[in-house]
Amino acid sequence: MNPEPHQNQPALNVDGLEAAYQDVVRVLHNISFHIHEQECVALLGSNGAGKTTTLKSISGLLQGDGSVTGGKVYLHGEDVTGKPAHFMVPKGVIQVLEGRYVFPDLNVRDNLLMGAYTRMDRTHIEDEIDRIFGYFPQLKDRLHTKAGYLSGGEQQMLVIGRALLAKPRILLLDEPSMGLAPKLVREVFEIIERIRSEENLTLLLVEQNANMALRLAERAYLMETGSIVLEGTADELMEDPRLQEVYLGGLNS
Repeated sequence: MNPEPHQNQPALNVDGLEAAYQDVVRVLHNISFHIHEQECVALLGSNGAGKTTTLKSISGLLQGDGSVTGGKVYLHGEDVTGKPAHFMVPKGVIQVLEGRYVFPDLNVRDNLLMGAYTRMDRTHIEDEIDRIFGYFPQLKDRLHTKAGYLSGGEQQMLVIGRALLAKPRILLLDEPSMGLAPKLVREVFEIIERIRSEENLTLLLVEQNANMALRLAERAYLMETGSIVLEGTADELMEDPRLQEVYLGGLNS
């Protein structure tokens, strides 16, 4: 019999991660953090800080552009360092890319079905699509509309819904607020919080909108130029003078 997993073992543990593009341009420098089961952790920082590269190094999507050059990534204690996306997806590690990568010439329903493409068990897909419409009723109203004609907010909802059909255990969300009006940002984050709770997801959230990210996350890490420079609980980072000055302008907005 396999031993029961240690209760305190992280769902995801990143230890000393380093990554480079074309094996020349170093982007990540000794990145270490962890996420426990059903926890939400945020990676904060400005453009170019290395947040997206960190996600891609975990999900396997870095391959082709770059590579993990050092450190380890453990998923529920298993060493998955440098594994490709087609290995990580069946493990339940699903990344939602920034920029709302929809299939513009496919309608909403077909875009959603693409999320289930790698699944062996397809018996409950229709029920799961109905559940996704419970989170995003706008998508049900646009079921047969080509994704390229959706608004930015609707496209963001679509890519999150598509990711849910892949049956994630750990969802990596990259800049879900990008390009959205403030009202839509609040709506999307409220839905993400509901999804996380009802689907029992572990969530790694990359965001420049530190206000919204810290309201959702239990803990957070601040990245600058490929390194983690600050970490703590969400409340601790909310009160940190450095973060307030640079990233938390208009805290009560």
